[in-house]
Amino acid sequence: MDAVHRRTKIISRHLHPSSSSTDLPLNPSPCLSYSPPSDQIQFSTQSLRQIMDGHDLDARDWAFSLIESSSLFCPRRRGDRVFVGPDYNQTKEQQREMTMKRIEFLEKNGAFEGWLTSEGEAAEMRKMALNQVFGSYDHSLAIKIGVHFFLWGGAIQFFGTKRHHDKWLKDTEKYVVKGCFAMTELGHGSNVRGIETSATYDKEAGEFVINTPCESAQKYWIGGAANHATHAVIFSQLHINGTNQGVHAFIAQIRDADGNICPNVRIADCGHKIGLNGVDNGRIWFDNLRVPRENLLNSVADVLPDGKYVSAIKNPDQRFAAFMAPLTSGRVIIAATAIYISKIGLAIAVRYALTRRAFSITPDGQEVLLLDYPSHQRRLLPLVAKTLLSLYSS
Repeated sequence: MDAVHRRTKIISRHLHPSSSSTDLPLNPSPCLSYSPPSDQIQFSTQSLRQIMDGHDLDARDWAFSLIESSSLFCPRRRGDRVFVGPDYNQTKEQQREMTMKRIEFLEKNGAFEGWLTSEGEAAEMRKMALNQVFGSYDHSLAIKIGVHFFLWGGAIQFFGTKRHHDKWLKDTEKYVVKGCFAMTELGHGSNVRGIETSATYDKEAGEFVINTPCESAQKYWIGGAANHATHAVIFSQLHINGTNQGVHAFIAQIRDADGNICPNVRIADCGHKIGLNGVDNGRIWFDNLRVPRENLLNSVADVLPDGKYVSAIKNPDQRFAAFMAPLTSGRVIIAATAIYISKIGLAIAVRYALTRRAFSITPDGQEVLLLDYPSHQRRLLPLVAKTLLSLYSS
């Protein structure tokens, strides 16, 4: 009854406020209570970070410091800490240009050194670590870098041979050329075998003639194509003497060094998106675009000057499988980046839950931390566990 009586009095005061506040049962207090984390940490944060990040901690710290040092990344100092983050209030065009300027800054400072020209596990792991750092800043930045290095550059690495490596890899690493990956079409995405773009060999000229035969064959949603890419790896059905030899990849220039679209190429912008507006996705059509015979990426199969098709893998199904196998790494990178983004989001959520308080158990008692509520724990902690398991498995 006492509780009912007390509640009735409070409601009455709301309805009939008194000029005097001396009889209020509760003292006024801020509606938001913030409790800064304690400095008395009882475990090694470096050991925890070793578990969370796993490898190349020095390289990650170097990349974070590089980002913090440039105004391009919008650093904001709060006390003894520096916070960075893109300005998502910018227009699509501004976000795209800022993303490209950030990439140019990173390249100038050696962030991409050896990404395509160094070999070995250590080089690959360092590359993965740095890309995770860039993705934690802005996913548009990581995607645009990933298209250039892992898709365009990776296609040259895995589908090409020495002549392609010597000609393209170093220039790709230095952004002398800017590459995109023209596989997906309006009518075919995951079903790569069904793509409709054609490449017909002209034996007299020693060239492949690439065409978009219908609207569903337009290369669609190609990252980097709308503004910045100068070259593309084009996936096409290879036709020789009236025979379709299946899907193959070709290097073609789509813009000159001044950014002008090349003849026999048409490009359109995919426009504004719900996110990732720092990536310039575009659509591409080809109208009798000619590329040299040497631009066929020929690690699996080749075409001799006289038009003879040669491959060490005779079975077409096995040849197609060998051709597609290197693309698996791109899917792994996307999954690993998603895990890193989850780590960032969960770190923010856990930190907030350990500082934000809401409601008290007793009238004058301290409010309760969000993470002390079982309902909050049930929502948040399983996600932490799931992300950690995914991290270890990746």
